[in-house]
Amino acid sequence: MRTLLLVTFLLSTFNVFANDFLWEKLQQDENMIVLMRNSESSGNNDGRNMLVWDKTGNCKGESRLTKKGKTHARKIGQAFTKYRIKPLVISSPMCRCSETAKIAFKEYITAPDLRQSALTNSQQQEKFQAKTKTLLRKHRGKTPIVFVNHRPNIDSLTMELLGLGDLLLGTINKRGEIDVIGTIHVEL
Repeated sequence: MRTLLLVTFLLSTFNVFANDFLWEKLQQDENMIVLMRNSESSGNNDGRNMLVWDKTGNCKGESRLTKKGKTHARKIGQAFTKYRIKPLVISSPMCRCSETAKIAFKEYITAPDLRQSALTNSQQQEKFQAKTKTLLRKHRGKTPIVFVNHRPNIDSLTMELLGLGDLLLGTINKRGEIDVIGTIHVEL
């Protein structure tokens, strides 16, 4: 029992140290990016309407944030405020991402090419990759970027699987590609 308690204590201490290290890098280093999935949505729960996009911005038929998702988005925003980080936020135009960005950060930009599409749609995936790299090259610099998007899109950029609430930190190179540094999990 004592061994289990000691291991649990050491792991939690390591996680706090690792998180603080990553937040510090985000505060001080240039060309930093945080990739995050939208917070929990109805589609995460039932798997429906994940590719539906209402171009009018009225969210008709789209997956929307749940109450838990809205609370989690606020917690993520509070974490950035706690560490005094004011990022440039780039979001998918789909409502579950733009809702996450608005609740967490208030201000954000979107681009239609950043929406989720079927992974089997190679033309849309190529368009997403090209648009993302262009945006990241354009905005890399002293201000960190938060990229609010969809798990399949983030997976295709980084080959990393993100859970809800995970913040994947990396640096943006001159080609607009992402070199992953680590992950912070913001608890609900």
